Amino acid sequence: MYIRENGKTVFTSKVCAGRKRPANYEKRYEYYKKTRNWRDKPDDWETPNMYGEISYLVLNPTWNVPTSIMREDIATKVNNDSSYLESRNFKVYVGDTLQIDLAEFDINQLYVDTIPYKIVQDPGAGNALGKIKFMFYNPFGIYLHDTPTRRPFSYSDRAVSHGCVRVEKPLKLAEFLLEDHPKWNIDFLKIEIGQRVKDKSKIAEYNRKRNSLRRYSKDEKTTELVLSQKMPLYIDYYTVWVDENGVTNFRKDVYNRDDTLMEHLLH
Repeated sequence: MYIRENGKTVFTSKVCAGRKRPANYEKRYEYYKKTRNWRDKPDDWETPNMYGEISYLVLNPTWNVPTSIMREDIATKVNNDSSYLESRNFKVYVGDTLQIDLAEFDINQLYVDTIPYKIVQDPGAGNALGKIKFMFYNPFGIYLHDTPTRRPFSYSDRAVSHGCVRVEKPLKLAEFLLEDHPKWNIDFLKIEIGQRVKDKSKIAEYNRKRNSLRRYSKDEKTTELVLSQKMPLYIDYYTVWVDENGVTNFRKDVYNRDDTLMEHLLH
């Protein structure tokens, strides 16, 4: 990930993007279109190319688990560990508002055509989205976010997510986005997400202003921070490019798009 300002790179961070499709994706998807049975639908976690504008941050976010992840990830983990939901601070709802006791959770309901449950992970250190989400409108439900899982950033192939983009340096990114914000600064943000701030005067100032800062908050833990200026964001896919030093870079074609591109170029 790069941020360019006045022709110069002012921020870089490793990211983790979506997993590649299975090798037989096209064939399996054609079969799924005939059956319309969710069991026949192949995984499609690839992060799409898109343009958007980061307009707000969510601090201490909850995670509303998508249906596909309920079936393909949560179900397996609950089968292996009956205490998984409780130990990871998940709540289960029937509909949008009726919370049920986890002892009443029926894992078999994750395999029906229309799952009756809504599964939500509370904010906290173990939340799958970490402490910060970077939100921008797009039709795919994609966003950038922090993560408690740090090891994949050391991989050369970081196509490991369910489609959203994990950012290695979320605090540095947030600091850049808040550079000219009239109310928020990086110290206030750190305090809000439970990180240590050395300057005690900043803590006192934050405490005085907290109600005003949290005017968009929906509950006591989660805070929406609206940016004073939207940040353009391009998510693109390159296997070859020339960097600002004139060096040609080559990367693995993780999503197997080069062959398709060459076909279009040659015909």
